[in-house]
Amino acid sequence: MTATTLPIVALYVRVSTGYQVDKDSLPHQKKELRSYCKHVLHIDENRLQIFEDAGKSAKNTKRPAYERMMQSVRHGDISHVIVYKIDRISRNLVDFSLMYDDFKRNRVTFISLNEQFDTSSAIGEAILKIILVFAELERKMTSERVSDIMLGRASQGLWNGANVPYGYKWDPVQEFPVVDDKEGPMIKFMYDFYEKEKSSCRLRDYLNSHDIPTKRGGEWTSKTVADIIRNPMYKGTYRYNYRESARGRVKPENEWIVLDGVFTPIVSVDQWERCNSLMDTNAAARNNMGSSSKQKHTHVFGGLCRCGVCGSNMLCEKDRIRENGFHPSYYRCGNQYRKNTCRPKYAKDTNLGPFVFNYVKNMVQATKLAAEIQTPDDLEAFLLSGPEFEDIAGIDRAGLSQAFDFLKAASPAAGTAIYRPLPLETSPGIPGSDTKAELLSSEKERNIKALERLKRLYLFDDDAMSEKEYLETKQGLEVRNAQIENELAEIRADNSADTAGAAFMASASSFLVAHSINQGNHIDYKELAPVVGDDALQDFVRSVIDHIVILDGQADAITFKNGMVHKFIRKEKK
Repeated sequence: MTATTLPIVALYVRVSTGYQVDKDSLPHQKKELRSYCKHVLHIDENRLQIFEDAGKSAKNTKRPAYERMMQSVRHGDISHVIVYKIDRISRNLVDFSLMYDDFKRNRVTFISLNEQFDTSSAIGEAILKIILVFAELERKMTSERVSDIMLGRASQGLWNGANVPYGYKWDPVQEFPVVDDKEGPMIKFMYDFYEKEKSSCRLRDYLNSHDIPTKRGGEWTSKTVADIIRNPMYKGTYRYNYRESARGRVKPENEWIVLDGVFTPIVSVDQWERCNSLMDTNAAARNNMGSSSKQKHTHVFGGLCRCGVCGSNMLCEKDRIRENGFHPSYYRCGNQYRKNTCRPKYAKDTNLGPFVFNYVKNMVQATKLAAEIQTPDDLEAFLLSGPEFEDIAGIDRAGLSQAFDFLKAASPAAGTAIYRPLPLETSPGIPGSDTKAELLSSEKERNIKALERLKRLYLFDDDAMSEKEYLETKQGLEVRNAQIENELAEIRADNSADTAGAAFMASASSFLVAHSINQGNHIDYKELAPVVGDDALQDFVRSVIDHIVILDGQADAITFKNGMVHKFIRKEKK
């Protein structure tokens, strides 16, 4: 075997700044690596291949030459990867661990000249693991020292470098937050408004409708408004070490650092207390309302409707219950809540349901009678037959032509290409619960693995993930796992209550929906809904339709699961 047919020996070199490039750091690394291969490993020059990343940081693996090298490793083209220093290839423990797993899997020897280890030997691999353990230990000790320093600074009333909240600005002379001339009066207005109206939602709508931006130029939400009311900084109080991370759980009160009179107050202590008492009362009322009502309402077209004016997803609300038990929903543009610039007419189940279900019914019947439909115009007339379509002048030509092509290509025995719903849920238990539980359990397992990797996250220098980023990521995963446990507990509780009966009712309801569609008769949606239930109707709609565009309270276009789009041309109102 000649030298050229032997596996590649990869020499990886990297610098992170242009300054290092100018100082010939790359040529120095190349020279040392070539010399080592020649005089120590006795490797032929023809086997060497240099992978060079100039001006790239090692805090992640998004480096062109590195990615090319790892692709060659996975293809089995490389026998050795040699670096001048270990931090040239990685400064992140998780990335390094994944990389080293690829090396072991593909029998690649990793050598670092500066640290003097070679993983082809047992002692070399052991030394590498020891280095990684001590690197993690140093990171943790550094983190603890930084935390102690920051707590000490906070105890003295010194600012620790967090983002300055709305209403204040950073004074570089004092090196401390001071009241902002423009935002400060707005904070006072927000407290006055909330105390009068007693609603964070009304305050949110007022700010957005009057084009008053947040600190970062975005739109207000009820959460950002509540954060303003809850922040004691506006009464002059410095509160530090309050949460485990920016949005994590609140720490025990004995761990807080609370100092009064540190900041220039924008509102009085009395007003701050009154507003927070109101917020506590509102929260308690919401919790009581939530605990007293256990009946869940299903919005049949929830998550499918989009505003035809601004493109925003539409939000669902319950309408009044009819005498026959029919409990419809209505759908409003989401931007109407976030910013009162889009105020289109809302859609209701009372007109959306009959339109959609009878249209799907017509599509099914068109497939059964495909031999009698000779032209796209014939198909259009068939699809628009029924009282729900009296104000429709036609269907957009592109979607109609596509439907006609599908119709002629479809085989009734195999099912129609126009209408092909996903399989309805027939497995035991609450429909969809097993699938949801599996997804939640899978997500929880991924989160646990991610938490384990985070424990080994830091390597060698400050280019790796910061302490703040680490804590935020860690707390976010822990909070999500707690939410998953609650959701799984609810699913288990639901499934434990008369599972067999629930399975029978779900299957029966699904059969009634499918039977009504296939029968071909006109569907009286208001009569069908109370009989089969909103859950069965929702499952059926979601198996067929991807989304519905709403304009003037009506279905303007329907996009089906197979990608076909039917846009409706409405007659002019007289």
